[in-house]
Amino acid sequence: MESCSANYNFNKLSPFIMLLYTRELVAPRPKHGLLRFRTKPPGMSYRERLRSSFAHSSIHGMQHVFGERHLWQRCLWLIIALGAGITGFSLYSVLRHRHSEQLLVSLIDTTQLPVYHIDFPAVAICPWSHVNWQRAPAALFRFMPKNPDAELRETFRQLLVVLELVTFSNFNRAKDLAKRNLTSMGFLKMRQLMNFVAYRCDELFVSDSCVFDETPYDCCRLFVPEQTEKGQCLVFNSLISEHSRKKQITNKFYPHKLSTAGEESGLKFTINASYPFVKAGVEMPFGLNLMIKEPRQWSNQMTYHLYPDTENFVAVHPTVRETSLNTYKMSPNKRRCYFDNEKKPNFPDTSLPYNRENCLVVCLHQVVLKTCNCSTPVFLPPIEGIRECGIVDAECLGGNADIFSYVKMGDQHKYINDSRRGHFCDCPDNCNSRQYEMTLNVRKLVYPKNSTDTLIKAQIYYGQRVMTKIITKLKYTNLDLLANFGGIISLYIGASVMSFIELAIVVGKLMWVLIKQ
Repeated sequence: MESCSANYNFNKLSPFIMLLYTRELVAPRPKHGLLRFRTKPPGMSYRERLRSSFAHSSIHGMQHVFGERHLWQRCLWLIIALGAGITGFSLYSVLRHRHSEQLLVSLIDTTQLPVYHIDFPAVAICPWSHVNWQRAPAALFRFMPKNPDAELRETFRQLLVVLELVTFSNFNRAKDLAKRNLTSMGFLKMRQLMNFVAYRCDELFVSDSCVFDETPYDCCRLFVPEQTEKGQCLVFNSLISEHSRKKQITNKFYPHKLSTAGEESGLKFTINASYPFVKAGVEMPFGLNLMIKEPRQWSNQMTYHLYPDTENFVAVHPTVRETSLNTYKMSPNKRRCYFDNEKKPNFPDTSLPYNRENCLVVCLHQVVLKTCNCSTPVFLPPIEGIRECGIVDAECLGGNADIFSYVKMGDQHKYINDSRRGHFCDCPDNCNSRQYEMTLNVRKLVYPKNSTDTLIKAQIYYGQRVMTKIITKLKYTNLDLLANFGGIISLYIGASVMSFIELAIVVGKLMWVLIKQ
């Protein structure tokens, strides 16, 4: 009886029993067969997922976009969120453009850097006259053939007259020499001749007059002969000549440094200016050029004149300039300087380190080589394997003196209508350099009674014990770009790194759901 009752109930309820299939739900309905239950639209699940994901989001406004009840409110918040995001990223594009410009800015790093951190500058003493006329007879005997005739002797004397004041600014004096017969003197080595007749240390300095750092020295141990753009000079604290480089090997404190400042603290010397070696009949007074340069610098265009019967006080104010390594990836043309380990296309391999002044003299020597097919090692850094300019090249050197004496820098021809010939040199600064500003004070020298001396006294010293250090760096670095981007995004949409991580997770979940379905 129980079995029959169960069968009766099952048959009675069978029209309302749901049948489960593998892919869909169906139910019987009268006259229409099975009723299919529609699946939930995919968009509803995505919206619910977004609403749940952004319900507690750290991105401001997103919870309102998916959480508000009314459509117009959700649209309003969506417009606000999109507007803030677009504004933020627009400002970021402006910052990105500033960063791509790679602007440089120079800042004062410190004004209290002790002067002991750098070498004391090299001091060069260059007489106005390159010829000691008392040595002229010995030069004639040494460099001319035996028993020269009167014409050859006069030609040699004229040569010494030209060499007496010759520099690259007055090579035109050699034009008059070119009118004479110079064939018999074509073998002369001009560097050997000029160095032989140049003034020597013991002929210029008063004995025991040299003092450095309050310590007396033999002047001829401090000052050594060295080639510069003004010919052979006597130079202190340099690293250009072979003798100076050997001194650095044997003395670990060379080049000298100085930690004090003020008068009587630096270099002092006295020059004998009694005109014992000046050619008779010359109206030009005896005098010196004082050149202050870096120890590894060939020459310097800035010089000071030292006159007889004067006491000269030269205060040196150095400034150290450095370029930050964050500019290393910039082009040297845009940076306008070279680091030490960078290749310099306009500076061939020489024994000189790169700096702007060395680049200028090397460039000038290349111009001399190109113009006259010879070199002038008495004035400029030597070029190996190139013939030295001799007396037969006087006409070429004199005829092109305007080229050698005037330097045209970079692209100045685009902005200046200059008819002078000159020569072009592209010589940016080195990224780590030092500059010297000098203050010269001169007073008349007072002698004791009955004194017949004619002297030149000089002191070179630091004006202060500390110096200024200037550093050049990129105005906008990658770190600045990141920090500014974070500030803008936080200001406009209140986002942070965690916000972008949340957004990435939400997008990842939605993509995963899409792939599963």
